[in-house]
Amino acid sequence: MRRRSQLAIMLVSVALLMSFSVVVASNTNELPNQNPTQSNNLQSSFINESEGETFTVTVDGTNLRFSPDTIIIKEGDTVRFLWENQLLPHNAVERNGVFDSGDPERNVDYTYTFNVTENGTYEYVCEPHEDLGMIGTIIVEPKPVPEPEPEEQDDEEDDASAMSVGSGEISGFLFAPWFIGVIVLVGFISTRSDQFQLGLILEEEIDAVLLDDNGGEEGKTLVESYSARVFTLCALYVAQGIPWGFITVTFVTYLAAEGFAAKDLAMLLTLGTLPWSVKFLWGPVIDRYQYRPMGRRRPWILIAQTGMILLLTLMVFFIDVEKDVTTIAYMFLVYNIFTSLQDVSTDALAVDILKPQELEKVNGYMFTAKTLGGMIGGAGLGTIISYTGIRGALIVQIPILLAIMMVPLYMRERPGEKLFPWSEDSHLAFEESVSINQNFKEIIGKVKTAFSLKSTQLGILLSLFVSLSHFLIPLLPLLFLRELDWSQERFNATKGGLVLIITMFGYLAGGYLGKKFGGKSVIIYSTTIGALVTAFWGLTESWWGSEFYLVFIWSLAEFMMAIVSISIYSLMMRITWSEVGGTQFTGYMAMMNLSAIIGYQIAAPLSARFDYPTLFLIAAVFETLIIATALFIDPDETRRELEDGTADQQAPESITVKPTV
Repeated sequence: MRRRSQLAIMLVSVALLMSFSVVVASNTNELPNQNPTQSNNLQSSFINESEGETFTVTVDGTNLRFSPDTIIIKEGDTVRFLWENQLLPHNAVERNGVFDSGDPERNVDYTYTFNVTENGTYEYVCEPHEDLGMIGTIIVEPKPVPEPEPEEQDDEEDDASAMSVGSGEISGFLFAPWFIGVIVLVGFISTRSDQFQLGLILEEEIDAVLLDDNGGEEGKTLVESYSARVFTLCALYVAQGIPWGFITVTFVTYLAAEGFAAKDLAMLLTLGTLPWSVKFLWGPVIDRYQYRPMGRRRPWILIAQTGMILLLTLMVFFIDVEKDVTTIAYMFLVYNIFTSLQDVSTDALAVDILKPQELEKVNGYMFTAKTLGGMIGGAGLGTIISYTGIRGALIVQIPILLAIMMVPLYMRERPGEKLFPWSEDSHLAFEESVSINQNFKEIIGKVKTAFSLKSTQLGILLSLFVSLSHFLIPLLPLLFLRELDWSQERFNATKGGLVLIITMFGYLAGGYLGKKFGGKSVIIYSTTIGALVTAFWGLTESWWGSEFYLVFIWSLAEFMMAIVSISIYSLMMRITWSEVGGTQFTGYMAMMNLSAIIGYQIAAPLSARFDYPTLFLIAAVFETLIIATALFIDPDETRRELEDGTADQQAPESITVKPTV
């Protein structure tokens, strides 16, 4: 209780400081913007006096980006897409079909003129590399109508026309009652932390200790050993990150260099990513079919890893990677089916074996491990391939996956389980009921039961709220590149370097704070601070000219929301019923993805109406919705209402140890 009171005092202090700064910042925002848009950096090849200006867009083949990736033109201007002798083939296709340069090619010279009435924002992609972020934006402004106005008036109109977002403004004072109400609410619930279960953690980690026939302690299975749980889950998450980084970056780049056609590469990427788009279908399958003598999830993980290794072996020794691209594409389709199976099975395993007090901390480790795996598959194997060729890069993955496979292969989920199907049951006997698998009708019934609880229903709502503020993500490049005159290299280095590293530290910090103060308290307090930071960012427009300030406020906002994200991920695990863990938890993940999609979709209408400071304030309001939803989730309801009412769902769960003669 004392620790939670200290955390509440710290929050109130930060809130008072933020409130004072808001008043100061609101006054300073009345000053003229000290960083007007600099549009002279756009690449222009020539000006046609009768038809307007022509802007040239090239490609950055190293980073797979359009250069520049955002341009601002006027009606009557022409955009020329021009590149030659590229290593990879590219094209430029507007999402709604307004323009299309054709099939991806290494040499492209394509122009499109935006006529009068075609003003608006147009997003275009390179079809083979869209998933890698090769996306560009063209902002077409209305053609200015000459007016006999004084020179000073023309300058004001030029400033207004340079805006990449709307000009609508909502005063920060109108948002003040909302944020004051949030602060008062958080302060109120802090005085009733027990009522709202803010500190629901186990003060000491208590593991069940099982005794063997000789009275010795057994503590090497996943449900018994904390270190075994952390090591196993992190190893499996590394294994998930490696193939994704390898296929989408290293392998595609190599095949392009070897002369494969653009359509072949597009087919490879499409088939390779398809299983990840529908991985939620694995949930009912792994809940339905189980071989309990070897564990609930472990057999599926071993099947997935075995399939991954076999597919890699086939590609190395039996497929001509220089010619048979169609076979390779379908092999990678099957390969990623096994990879997505391991992903879903590992998440279900985490739901089953992690103890309530471990969810936040261990999830932080898992997310960090997955990022490490992506770095190995992309940057690591991308370096190796230059020395060993594609076969060498494929061969290197086989011992890596075999080494990772040894972890689940020689690790039991629960006491009494067999390591292998052929292992003898010399001293254990299993209850007959544990071998009975659920059918799909039973699974659907249990899913309905799981989502009949108030907390699990609120979990769906929380998952839908968590990423609404992501509408800022596609707007940040416009802010930094156009309004603040940052270069593309400077922006990418900050976003992909320092900010990413700080986000990883946020994951780790979220796990530690959740273990110390309780998952719900971390969600509520961190969301409050994060929302205030986002609002403060919007209210301090006059300070945006300072690079140090921008990097600091950006990093702080990402750090706080990383803490929130990992804590919400852990809370979703906590309220998931282990009987249908694969299905229910995958459902929450799908809702989180849908939340991000909704956020991206509302970016255009919001940015067309409001200016940047208002957009930050709106994002902060969206972030506070997380508080209102998480506040009423009871982390213990699922275990209390469902698992405590079943026959010993906790470790050692469904296995009874009996001596046999």
